[in-house]
Amino acid sequence: MGIEHKAWNWKNVAQGSWDEISEEFLPVALQWCDKFETILDVGAGRGRHALFFARNGLKSCAVDLSPDAVEMINKQAEAENISVETAVADMTALPYQDEMFNGVICFHTIFHTDYEGVKKAISEIYRVLKHDGEAYITFNSMDNPNFDVKKTVDGYTMIPQDGDEMGIPHCYLDWKDLFELLKDFSIVSMNETINFIRRSKPSRGIHYFVHLKKPVKGFT
Repeated sequence: MGIEHKAWNWKNVAQGSWDEISEEFLPVALQWCDKFETILDVGAGRGRHALFFARNGLKSCAVDLSPDAVEMINKQAEAENISVETAVADMTALPYQDEMFNGVICFHTIFHTDYEGVKKAISEIYRVLKHDGEAYITFNSMDNPNFDVKKTVDGYTMIPQDGDEMGIPHCYLDWKDLFELLKDFSIVSMNETINFIRRSKPSRGIHYFVHLKKPVKGFT
């Protein structure tokens, strides 16, 4: 691992949008509920996506680097009498065998590393996906006004020195980087989205929302 990965302190994160399925992913999530059986949530946080799939009867697994996050998921699943299999794990070393999942969601997580870490995490997602399975991944865009290449450690990655995300790396990419990094997948859709207002609050985030498919063996 080229850079230290640091978990969020989920005990200090207020409840709210992190407890609700993301509106960008919801249309894809509903499709997955109709056609898939096994789902992995990478960087699950409070478990909003993993819990959603468990509530809808799918076999749902969740991993996060934060033990506190995993504990929160377990408590919520127990309270609702649903099943979510959890593990404390790094996204660059997923504790699962090859081709275990129909779908993998990695929402606002994969960019918390450097460029090489993103490559490794994508490789791990590809590895654990079944052929003809799908992934939904969000990436930070270099168009984000916070990005300053002069402050990066590798031309891509900034590490905040203060605030709530102090010490947590943020990797920023452009569309050309994504086409290269995702070349083993079939891209279903890829959109760059600017948030001006989100949930009635000002927002300056710019992300890529990417829906992917792992090709069937023998096809590209």
